[in-house]
Amino acid sequence: MSKILIIEDDEKLKKELETFLNKNGFTTKGLEKFDNTIQDILREKADLVLLDINLPYTDGEFVCKEVRKISDVPIIMVTSRDNEIDELMSLYGGADQYVTKPYNLQILLAKITRLLKRNQNARSNPEKIDCNGFILNTAERVIEKSNQIMAFCI
Repeated sequence: MSKILIIEDDEKLKKELETFLNKNGFTTKGLEKFDNTIQDILREKADLVLLDINLPYTDGEFVCKEVRKISDVPIIMVTSRDNEIDELMSLYGGADQYVTKPYNLQILLAKITRLLKRNQNARSNPEKIDCNGFILNTAERVIEKSNQIMAFCI
């Protein structure tokens, strides 16, 4: 069961998302405070983050950039800002999707499901595969042993 972290300061909207996502087979956690948002995201180890841009104490775009420096957790920006500049800043800052309020819950669910599936496929297909001390590095197309390249793969 995938865990979704909801970072939304509108309590009614947060509860609506939690209820909807729980009914659709996800585990959810909504942040209550926003003074350590970046650390909270990293600590929760969620499978996906729904992140509002307009937050107390900080800006969601800044949070997204900082999290992206450390983690590749899928992030969907969910915001009332519907201008292209904010969307571009969010996407260039590392967001995987940008959804404006009001939104269709079924479309949001489809985006969440797709991102989780893509992320799960990437994890099951690692760049480095260990085989009795020999490492197949698929990204670099080499075989390594003891951190030394033993062969190049063509």
